[in-house]
Amino acid sequence: MFKVAIDGFMGSGKSTLAKGLCERLNFKMLDTGAIFRAIAYAYKAVYGSEVKEDDLKELLKTKTIELRFIDDKQNMFVNQENVSPYLRTEEISQLASKVSVYPFVREKYLAMAKDFAGRYDCVMEGRDIGSVVMPDADVKIFLTADESVRAKRRYEESKAKGQKVSLDDVLKDLRERDYRDTHREVAPLKPVKDSIIVDNTYITLDETIDYCYEIIKSKMETKKFTSIAIDGYVCSGKSTIAEEVARRLNFHVFNTGAVYRGIACAFKYLKYDESKIDEKYVENFASQIWVSVKFLNNVQHVYVNGVDHTNNLRRDEISVLSAKLSPFMAVRDKVLKIQREFAFNNNTVMEGRDIGSEVLPNADFKFFITADEEVRAKRRYSQQLARGEDVSFDKVLEELRDRDYKDIHREHGAIKKMPDAVVVDTTNQTLEESVEFCLDVINKKRM
Repeated sequence: MFKVAIDGFMGSGKSTLAKGLCERLNFKMLDTGAIFRAIAYAYKAVYGSEVKEDDLKELLKTKTIELRFIDDKQNMFVNQENVSPYLRTEEISQLASKVSVYPFVREKYLAMAKDFAGRYDCVMEGRDIGSVVMPDADVKIFLTADESVRAKRRYEESKAKGQKVSLDDVLKDLRERDYRDTHREVAPLKPVKDSIIVDNTYITLDETIDYCYEIIKSKMETKKFTSIAIDGYVCSGKSTIAEEVARRLNFHVFNTGAVYRGIACAFKYLKYDESKIDEKYVENFASQIWVSVKFLNNVQHVYVNGVDHTNNLRRDEISVLSAKLSPFMAVRDKVLKIQREFAFNNNTVMEGRDIGSEVLPNADFKFFITADEEVRAKRRYSQQLARGEDVSFDKVLEELRDRDYKDIHREHGAIKKMPDAVVVDTTNQTLEESVEFCLDVINKKRM
């Protein structure tokens, strides 16, 4: 994912710049204020306009707040209800300002903002985006202008809305806001060391967009890797296709299962108690580890807290423990972050069930591998016979159908064919022919 952070003073044109860049880059923009407004709306519906800390905490425990994009426009949902049409009233705006001061509300906002930044090529604007929300942003812009110019812009905006204000009052409010923003205890407004400071006192906002666009394009051209997402049904051939496509392109195949198994190895290595596994216990464990992936001599190595667990990944007890830990969101979120970071920094082929839909929704190429269920069952049956297992074809077919159902209906990471994925049906063609087909699609687009 490519991330652009825009911070700056009120009236400097941050929102206009962010919108203009998103249109040119075809990126998504996060309206951070809408998150606080949605929380405020949900609170008012239950408790009214007087904010009490305990009530607010209870609200965030019992209500789901999420953002979704519909026709490329951000919408806010509270318990599955689209509340976006109700968020722009002055009453909700004032209430949003009140709820946003609580640290636990800010934690909720940060979690949503960081998740958004991990899912999309995006532009995000605010007052602490480059310092707190996206400290790993690829481009950080700090926008400023002379206070009199900013006040005049704000004054003209207010007049256009039919509001009766004086320029002197606007300038006074702006100075007070500047002071609060730069002196607040938590996340004060200031450029970070790698910010690009853009002063648009003497240039128009259109010229500001042009200038920043060229900065971003230059950065994108110097750091651009290709990501290939391969999803599909069990025994459709997706692993074999992924490995061969990666070999032919000299890309890395990222083995997600190995990361989960590495985390399981760390669980044992750190002497956590398997009998105590529950959500809070796993959350505590996950908060104590950091995970990294490196390729040494084309072999993927998994490190947890600096320890290389690669030699133990295939032990049966680790596979069993991995299956127990992988459903917990604290573990899944950690693996998801690693997947996305790796794909951003390497030419990568990644295969699974939800790579194109959840892990790499902006992958350069998406393939969905499928085949007739009986053909897939025959492949699995042959594999098991080759391992000396005593199985019947009917039993294998039954298990495959059960696996398909679970993969399609699972709560997290369900298998899904995305509209922009190229379908590869391996029913009547060899896996080598399927590989050639995928490479042909890739090479035509890259030419």
